[in-house]
Amino acid sequence: MFLKAVPILSGMLVLGLSGAVLARDITDMAGRIVTVPDRIDSVATLGSVPVINSFVFAAGQGALIANDLPPWARQSGRWAWQDVFAPQLAQSPRVEDAERNLALEELLTLDPDVALTFAQDTADLLDRHGIATVVLRIQTPEDVKDGVALVGDLLGNARIGPDYAAWFDGTLVDVAARVEGVADRPSVLYLNPVNMTQPHLVAEWWITAAGGDSVTDDGRSEETLALTTEVVLAADPDIIIVGDPTHVARLDEDANLSQLRAVQEGRILVAPMGAHIWANRTVEQPLTVLWAASHFHPELFPEAELIATVRDFYKSFFGTELDDGQLRAILGGRV
Repeated sequence: MFLKAVPILSGMLVLGLSGAVLARDITDMAGRIVTVPDRIDSVATLGSVPVINSFVFAAGQGALIANDLPPWARQSGRWAWQDVFAPQLAQSPRVEDAERNLALEELLTLDPDVALTFAQDTADLLDRHGIATVVLRIQTPEDVKDGVALVGDLLGNARIGPDYAAWFDGTLVDVAARVEGVADRPSVLYLNPVNMTQPHLVAEWWITAAGGDSVTDDGRSEETLALTTEVVLAADPDIIIVGDPTHVARLDEDANLSQLRAVQEGRILVAPMGAHIWANRTVEQPLTVLWAASHFHPELFPEAELIATVRDFYKSFFGTELDDGQLRAILGGRV
């Protein structure tokens, strides 16, 4: 017979007839109090899996992820670096189907110690089925630091929060000191030319922090900004940044967008791709600032320094040593 765990003092639980086990309460980023095992040996990541995995990687606990990438991520091939950071993923079960729906039976069979998700409705559903689920809310740079600290504490690496925050802030302070007072700030557009959007609000932050002027930074609050060809042509930015290498050809082949100065002068940058697309929400965000600054102001940021910093990041936080070829592939947005 198995009796459900009940909380007692100091975050400890008694697990009925199956013996005593330690557990604790944590408060997730949705303000929910979640009771989790004191020791966590398996984690399920659900929904925006690649970016959630990046938080587990940053805590140095990629080996705990118990499920594979969902079909949409596997089919695109863009998240192949995830297998470098956590080689067990490809041999792990999938807990979401091709339509991005949760495969509840498979997840219940997997029976992870805890699940991570951005979606509170998913968390509420899994809580009803006995799977402790922690909600992450990652919108701002400060949220990234808070998320790493929360995941680190959850997975038994309490030091990672302060260490990551110190690295994050130190990287930004260094870049800011170098670009302060620079008069020639390029105008920049982060663009998805397939659906004509500026895909992520966080790009307004990292473009500015890197010493550029984002042409879409009008105080907006929406996550994704719809654009028209006319608006983009009128902005005519000095630099265009895209999140996928195939988007370069898309710009070149478009009868209208190919007239942009950035396209004609070859000033299109493909955002790096590691655990996730650096231009989007990811724990690699400070590297995004350094990478962008090295292109906006190359005279201030030597390429060798950028490569050394990226190498150190993945070794220090992800526990993965990458060679020069791998580092250059990541920086070029290649897999």
